[in-house]
Amino acid sequence: MWHIDSPVFFVITLALFTIAALVGLWLRSWRRTHGEPEELSVTTLLGAALGLFGIMLGFTFYIANSRLEERRQLEVAEATDLQTLWLRTSFLSESARNTERFLIRQYIPLRIEYFQSGPGGAGYRQALRQSAALQVRMWQVADDEAADHRDSAAMQFLTTLSESIQAAEKRTAAFENRIPVLSWVIMLLLGMMACVLLAADLKSRSYILRGMLQVALAASLALTYDIDNPRRGFVQVSQESMMRVQNMINATPWN
Repeated sequence: MWHIDSPVFFVITLALFTIAALVGLWLRSWRRTHGEPEELSVTTLLGAALGLFGIMLGFTFYIANSRLEERRQLEVAEATDLQTLWLRTSFLSESARNTERFLIRQYIPLRIEYFQSGPGGAGYRQALRQSAALQVRMWQVADDEAADHRDSAAMQFLTTLSESIQAAEKRTAAFENRIPVLSWVIMLLLGMMACVLLAADLKSRSYILRGMLQVALAASLALTYDIDNPRRGFVQVSQESMMRVQNMINATPWN
């Protein structure tokens, strides 16, 4: 599901709601043919369906928007930890400092590539594996430095490296976290139910008036889906903080 672009998701959702509205028109015709007089029951069901859909959509949109803000904060947090990690390499011995800086120069572009790659991109999983391998190498170098010197400077660097690895994992987990598919299925079913009941209850013959609900519901779902899908959505988390750290590192002499 997450490989679908938000415009395609909107079109699919609108098509489903339109089909549901056509079913509602058929139901309205059937009720007229059979002389079914219970207008109030359809109106009551329509209100209940729209109410449930609104509650589900509001709750889901809140979750998606909260996760978007969380991803933004974690991007800044990871960039800040990496900047501190780079600055504290000056505390290390010359050999360890050069090795750590070499590894960090390789590590940051991989992290940027991971978050910029699409779900079907060739560098998506590869960047994640390579960055994890670099984390292990950086930790080994820092651990050897701390074992050899046993001073506060080496321990501070080791602590900062640990915090940087933790921040990277938190950001990766937040980036991969999604609204469950079951929630989308339930909202689609509620939306289709509302479209069926509205078409069965609406007395106007205007096609524009009949189609407004389908468009509104589909657009609301598509917006929520777009926010919740950071790899394909229009609403993306900026990589500016990570890019600034990379530019700072590239501007720093090797030694």
